[in-house]
Amino acid sequence: MDSDDEIEIIGERNSRPSCAQAGPTLCQLCDMNFDSENLSELQRQQHYETHFNSSSSKQPSNKFKKPAIPKDLFKPCSFQLPLRKKPADEFWYPTLSRPPPDNCCPGLIPLLKHALKKCHTKGNTRRAVLCYESATHICVEAFDRRWGCGYRNFLMACAALMDQQIQTIYFALLDDPFPPGVRNLQRWIEAAWKEGYDREGAKDLRNLVDTNKWIGTAELYTAFTFRGVPSQLVDFDLSKSEKGIQVMIDWIVQYFSPPNSKQGTVTDVLRGASPVIATDKMPLVLQFNGHSQTIIGYEISKNGDINLLVFDPSRPPRLSMRRAAIAGPSSVVWEQSRTNQVLQSVVHPTSNGRSSKLKRPSSSSDIQQHKRSKSSESDNDIIIVEDPDTSRNDQGSGISPGQTQLLTLDPSNVVNHFRLGTRKLQRKQNYQILYFPMTDPWSIEERNKRKVVTSISCG
Repeated sequence: MDSDDEIEIIGERNSRPSCAQAGPTLCQLCDMNFDSENLSELQRQQHYETHFNSSSSKQPSNKFKKPAIPKDLFKPCSFQLPLRKKPADEFWYPTLSRPPPDNCCPGLIPLLKHALKKCHTKGNTRRAVLCYESATHICVEAFDRRWGCGYRNFLMACAALMDQQIQTIYFALLDDPFPPGVRNLQRWIEAAWKEGYDREGAKDLRNLVDTNKWIGTAELYTAFTFRGVPSQLVDFDLSKSEKGIQVMIDWIVQYFSPPNSKQGTVTDVLRGASPVIATDKMPLVLQFNGHSQTIIGYEISKNGDINLLVFDPSRPPRLSMRRAAIAGPSSVVWEQSRTNQVLQSVVHPTSNGRSSKLKRPSSSSDIQQHKRSKSSESDNDIIIVEDPDTSRNDQGSGISPGQTQLLTLDPSNVVNHFRLGTRKLQRKQNYQILYFPMTDPWSIEERNKRKVVTSISCG
């Protein structure tokens, strides 16, 4: 047998007899007899290339030509390769029936409210005021990790605005003709530019769609104004104020404080109020050099210092915290202290050396049933509590019906995740805040008056 018969052509569509078997070597696409044509290995490879390179300007010689194969019979080799996953860029708000994407975390405000109350009981927190309870944390994803903070703060604002009940018409304004999203916001802003909005910003950024360009609160103001949703920018130049950062802190305290509270010092504002309250106020967008965050409230610590509470789009909550937020506060057992936890494990040891498992009756009406699996995090502030009588028989399917897993969280760790202290704020000299007065939508005339971005100077 000719030595060429022992050459195996890689990538043939169908299996063929092995080289040990007698028979001619045929092209797997047109059945040309390579043996009778005395084709070398290189010529055979070139022959196959003529089949797959139909756009090539090189045409096979007459020696290789055969009658055309019907197109419905010629199906090139195809491999079922998984498609590359595209960036999700999925917008979600609390009233949607589908579960939130991995980068969205609803339920954090009620969870934080309970954690602050526990900190108040311990004496670590005097008072705290939070924004609208349905505010959702939305963090950047892989595709916008280095530039998406402004876009994600925009989505957090939209998620709250489309859920609130003060101005329900905002939903239609924000959802039509296309809903919020990272790439949709870029189209949104460019559409505003074409209508004459923010000519200065349009000149600076030029094209925006499908780019990785940063945007700030000025662009968000343009986007909301273009859709008729009232918003306002406030500037804080700390270098021009004797009070420094306290000017902005006082403004934020006054914004979140209930309308019937006395206006004056922080003590006056909060005197007689509940230690921790949630309001109907929309979150604020805080812009400073290099980053932006969403302000969801503030806290007064035991020594009287005021900390802002923020959703940082570049800092997602821990997996344990996200599970607790989605499951609801009734699924959480609040940890008293590390010392008590150690004492508990010593006083009530189990055979495997772990702290004893806790059970809560599954018939309680305030328990929400959710499937939860143990976090892969290395932190030890979460304990998954299972029913020992059912977990052995349900290892493959998660949680059996009627079973609830309790999550143990340290309230101080929860609050610390969202704290932004005065020391960090003092590192910057200029801030800009975007807020929503929740007034009636702007008419076309009112929008036209605001095509040039303006702000209020405070300080």
